[in-house]
Amino acid sequence: MDMIDKKTGILTLLFLTIFSAFGQYNNAFRIRIEGNGYADETIIRMLNGASENFDPMFDAVKLISANPNVPSIYTEISTGQKMSINCLPELTEDKSLTIFTNIPTDGVYTLEIEEVFPTSSNFKVSLTDLATDSHYRILGDTALDFTLNEQQNASLFTFNISTPLTHSVEDETCIGMNDGILTINNSGNTDWNVQIIDDNQALVVNNSLNSSISNFGNLLPGNYSIFVESKGIVDEFPVSISAGVNLTSDFVLNRDTVYLSEGGEINILNNSQNATSFYWDFDDGNSSFGVNPLHNYISIGNYAVTLTSSNDDCTVTSSKEISVLSSPNIATSTSSINEENVELLNLGNGKYQLITVLKKPNQQILVYNMSGKLIVNERLSITNYTLNLNNYSAGIYLLKVIAEDDSIISM
Repeated sequence: MDMIDKKTGILTLLFLTIFSAFGQYNNAFRIRIEGNGYADETIIRMLNGASENFDPMFDAVKLISANPNVPSIYTEISTGQKMSINCLPELTEDKSLTIFTNIPTDGVYTLEIEEVFPTSSNFKVSLTDLATDSHYRILGDTALDFTLNEQQNASLFTFNISTPLTHSVEDETCIGMNDGILTINNSGNTDWNVQIIDDNQALVVNNSLNSSISNFGNLLPGNYSIFVESKGIVDEFPVSISAGVNLTSDFVLNRDTVYLSEGGEINILNNSQNATSFYWDFDDGNSSFGVNPLHNYISIGNYAVTLTSSNDDCTVTSSKEISVLSSPNIATSTSSINEENVELLNLGNGKYQLITVLKKPNQQILVYNMSGKLIVNERLSITNYTLNLNNYSAGIYLLKVIAEDDSIISM
């Protein structure tokens, strides 16, 4: 029988003796394999002062029993460099150590994972059966049974050490953008799954990741529960996405009609909110970056004043129409119109008498301003009608008369 079998606990005693001179009594695991009437064990440890390489002060080389009936268990630092005690520095990223075994004969073997020194709160550990890709979270001392075939120097398991993941949040940039971002950094890990669940318990994200850093975008403002799973280890944490800035673009013109005889000037009151810059387009080839600019038109016509309001992240626009006339004395139309089918008489003060010559019932009277907006829509059974436009600004208007059978009497 080999030394470990005859003198149970000698490896653990050696381990405790080596580290008794050091005050860091945590993060130490003994993994013991038992079967075929024999047992063997190996130690994995995280320790300040240790390295990923062989450390004579901390590590111990594995001595394989000469008894062919004894199972063996060990880790490796490099290929073929078998270790019975493998000390690592305290990790800052996830790491999986391969566990090798020698199995003398087919049968059921028990793996016992014991916390010789307890795990620090910032580390979580699990065991993975490579043959079945099954994961077992290790919470304190654990015993697991496996049916194993006879084999030598076989990589059957991994011992997984999970370090704390980090995350950051970018809030929604502007109201309605729904562009919140969650970034998760699972350092050292390229095999993990994430679920994001919103306040309504709806599953927003359910992804498998192959990168240690991942961004999840297009998140609406609200609260979320995050679940990250890797090799049987689950991390859970909440995040909140705050609503963005309510950026608005709005302004008031001091008038909707200006006259060239009075200088063609418009005054503007900017009512935008949460904007830091402004761009005005006056629709006549001129523009401004002012907050409340003044502008003078020099040509008759209908124009659209457009404001683009911006901050560092967002842009919104608004627009208003304005008419430019020569003088306030211009008539709203010609004094009178005589066509084949219609007669329009100017009665003054914006009133017109409309007489249709064809005696067709249920005629529809439509009046449009020059921007195409319908301002009068009347259906009449009479042929003599008074059209009143005195509530509208001076300007040019389009008259359309349609009979009941949809024939156009006059344009």
